[in-house]
Amino acid sequence: MSKKRIPLAVLASLLLVTGVIVLSGASGFSMSWPSGRTKCVRVYYDRSKTPDSYWMGRTYALFTQNLLGHFPDWQQIVSPIELYQSGEIETCDATIYLGSYFENVIPQAFYDDFAKTKKRVAWLGYSVWKYEPKTLERLFGHEYVDLTTINTKSLDNKGQPTFFREVIYKGETFHKFGENVKLDLTSWNSKTEFRAGFEQTRLKPSQDAELRKGVEVLAYSRHNGSGEMIPYAVRKENRFYFADIPFSFMHESDRMLVFADVLFDILNEKPRHNGKYALLRIEDVHPLLPLGELEDLMQVLRDEEVPITISLIPIFFDPLYMADRRPDEEFVTMDRHVSFMDFVKRLKKEKASFIWHGVTHQYGRGRNPHDGASGSDFEFWDAINNRPVKEDSAAWALERLEDGWFTLERAGISPMVWLTPHYQASSVDYGVFARVFPWNIGRVIYYNHRLSGFQPRGKESDLWFDPAKPGNAKNRMEALGSLKAQVESDRWSGQIFPYEIYGDVHGQRLIPENLGNSQPFISSHVVRTRSVQEIVADAKRNLVLRDAWASLFYHSFLLGTIEAGGRGDFPGDPKELRFIIRELKKLGYKFINLDEWAKQNTVPIRPEPIVRDTLQMNR
Repeated sequence: MSKKRIPLAVLASLLLVTGVIVLSGASGFSMSWPSGRTKCVRVYYDRSKTPDSYWMGRTYALFTQNLLGHFPDWQQIVSPIELYQSGEIETCDATIYLGSYFENVIPQAFYDDFAKTKKRVAWLGYSVWKYEPKTLERLFGHEYVDLTTINTKSLDNKGQPTFFREVIYKGETFHKFGENVKLDLTSWNSKTEFRAGFEQTRLKPSQDAELRKGVEVLAYSRHNGSGEMIPYAVRKENRFYFADIPFSFMHESDRMLVFADVLFDILNEKPRHNGKYALLRIEDVHPLLPLGELEDLMQVLRDEEVPITISLIPIFFDPLYMADRRPDEEFVTMDRHVSFMDFVKRLKKEKASFIWHGVTHQYGRGRNPHDGASGSDFEFWDAINNRPVKEDSAAWALERLEDGWFTLERAGISPMVWLTPHYQASSVDYGVFARVFPWNIGRVIYYNHRLSGFQPRGKESDLWFDPAKPGNAKNRMEALGSLKAQVESDRWSGQIFPYEIYGDVHGQRLIPENLGNSQPFISSHVVRTRSVQEIVADAKRNLVLRDAWASLFYHSFLLGTIEAGGRGDFPGDPKELRFIIRELKKLGYKFINLDEWAKQNTVPIRPEPIVRDTLQMNR
């Protein structure tokens, strides 16, 4: 095997982490957690060098922690593998090691303990080949062969290199990312580079029949050129092995979903749901959106008996005059727009759910980065310079939210769920969102960071936006006004969730958005199209996963014609939306009333993670 370091895979879209309990020193943990929560899971990752030179190991650990948030009874204990001490595996019910740094130096004690433990343990990615061949065969019933690579001579039907791209699991096919990606998104003729999660460990079954006993190949990888199949996920008794790190280049049909499902087996947990949930939200609804489009959309949902869910922007702001509006409509609060409020009142009578989707869903009086208008631009992120906005602080975020809440209260709306505009905010902002809303929804951007300065006030609900608790405003500022974030590096990444999370690394309860949206064209906002057929195919694929949702969003303009940027044959054409709804129902998904679901699912957030943090270890 070559000693040249081969990257396991780079991330397609970047990452972040949250408030943790930081333990210093290399001695064992002294642990305690709330009564009734007696299960713990250890997560080890490769730190290797300094955070600036290798940040991905901690990032992969964060992704794992977030998925573990679906299991709120589990105490998470997170540490660099380099700090492992003999016997630590035996102190928890389960252990997961993320081997993402090629030929990392792993303590011999970890190899020894992993090989002899009766606890449930999982190894992902590199370095498993350092076991003696017979020991590896005993542990997993397979021999190590080599690491796979791409085939630049055998191309697919798009003219791109081929590799072990497909992952077959429970009869469904999941896909690794592989595309020619523009190196400069601002230039139409930019050079491209093929990026893919092409590398994985190649295993073959042991020739010793005794060593193969009890082995399950949970998933296979299939080469999209030759058709060759090799093991991707293997289980033998209490030990699991994944042939790569499944978090690189995540997308809606990614093999990450396979790991998310096998996590139930690693933890020996049962599903939380009896059925399959579906959620369709109508996106970017603000006071100046054409009401005719919205009425047409609402009628489709009524006809199809789908509970109405609205992503609501309470204040419309268009400082650059980019919208089709009157001159006096530069700044419009929803409660002051009579016809829009009539529309909202009708929806309230129908028990519609409202998601709070930003305050203005834009920032300042300029472009950020598109046209400065509500619904188009980022609000809590400087998208031009790729950094937090210049005023960013916990106090600033709280004051902005209070302005939005004032408008919502006057309109008689009190959302239980928050949706961050374009899914991006600073670490501090996400720390605020996690504590002032019962539920958040969507995908999330993460950094490797640590929060400090949070001053708890009473119960969790004492910080929520609630019209019955006006004193919560003071509680919020006292508890969160001094919240700060120490960021390990400027690298960030986004994560998709297949099921709800009872505490990501920020502390957010998260409702997933895993199917994306109908996207007919590429623009300055988006880099690829997405069809309704792809949405339905991903929903079908997800049926083999435990607790998975079919959650997506839809824009009202899509009922328009192709010439108008929609997907209809005529203005108001509902055929595409009806197709999505009916196909999801055929698959067995049940559309939920979001507010009712949120009220019924008040499971406490998982215990605060115990973390030996890289920020602490590198001081």
